[in-house]
Amino acid sequence: MTLPEPDLQSIEVLALLADPTPMQALLAALRLKGVHVDAVDSLRAARTSFLNSGGHGYLIIGPDVPPGIAKKVVHSLGNIDPDLAMATFGPHLNNRPVLRTAKLSGFHPSSRAGQGALLRFLRSL
Repeated sequence: MTLPEPDLQSIEVLALLADPTPMQALLAALRLKGVHVDAVDSLRAARTSFLNSGGHGYLIIGPDVPPGIAKKVVHSLGNIDPDLAMATFGPHLNNRPVLRTAKLSGFHPSSRAGQGALLRFLRSL
């Protein structure tokens, strides 16, 4: 059994998914490391979850999220919290600060490489 990592326990992630299947292993790995994860599938659900939780530190966008939905969520949550860090396994995020954005579309989210890339990003901020 993996113990939660102290440096990750205070992290709250909002995961935007279309089909949850490709992201299941990644989200489970994050939870095992102590990361709090909320999963949503629409703009309305993302805004509701974000506001009800008092904000998240990170937004993760799944590989099959339609670009239009991703753009709306990024724009909406970015207006609420301009410092929100974002990582995408799918659609590219234009006009985002480079230091607060990870483009992980070259990785499968369930692969060890994809999980490692995301964890490095989470730890770097």
